[in-house]
Amino acid sequence: MTQAVPYQLSPVLIRAGVWSLIGMIYAPLYLVLSELLSAPLGVVAMPAAAGIAGGIGAAFYGARQLALTASVIGTGLAVLGMAMVGPNVSPWLLSLAALVVSLAVGFLVRFPCRCTANVGLKVAAGLSMGALAGGLLLTADLLAGVRLPAPAAVAFLVSVTGVLYVSVLLARPARPTQRGRFCDLNEGLIIAIIAAVAANGLTAFAGIFAIGEASVLTMPLLRASELLPAALLAAMFAGAVAGGLLEVFEFDWVDRV
Repeated sequence: MTQAVPYQLSPVLIRAGVWSLIGMIYAPLYLVLSELLSAPLGVVAMPAAAGIAGGIGAAFYGARQLALTASVIGTGLAVLGMAMVGPNVSPWLLSLAALVVSLAVGFLVRFPCRCTANVGLKVAAGLSMGALAGGLLLTADLLAGVRLPAPAAVAFLVSVTGVLYVSVLLARPARPTQRGRFCDLNEGLIIAIIAAVAANGLTAFAGIFAIGEASVLTMPLLRASELLPAALLAAMFAGAVAGGLLEVFEFDWVDRV
């Protein structure tokens, strides 16, 4: 029986699909964070939002089981909070609950070492490379007056952040994989960040349909939703192209780093 997809092409399609999924996660995070941070941070909101979205995307790419666990915790806390208080539950209360539960999970649960090896370094690399890519866009806007539309900006951020992230991690000297002294704390804090984002994002979305006062995060979500469809498609396409090219040029997967 002949293969539907040539053997040499299968890894490229798999990696392109994974990176397209990362782009799908990145786009709404970046757009909502940009809206949310624009008032307190001004022009610096762009690199800040790009950095945070890059760090969360790095966790999903480099430590998938940990990131998925954080998403489950965040979703559970959001449902519990809305059941008890309603969609206008305080973001700070949800974030505090996420921190407590996530730290407990970080210390009590042993995640597979391959999935969480150097997770703190991976998230830090995603944060810094995302902020760097966002800084490049901000520099082009301030110095040259070049402001990309939202879909093009998100596509640029997904592809450039991703390639820089993988390159930085692979350039690091290889070390034996083992649980460090602060591994449990690192895992707990990273789970807390992702869980807090997931919980507050879900309550903000539920606030769209709420009767009465909604979450304070609902309005930034509504403003970002106008740009989301095109930005989502652009991010998924850019992620697929970047991931496929990394596989073609034989860059290793970062969960092996």
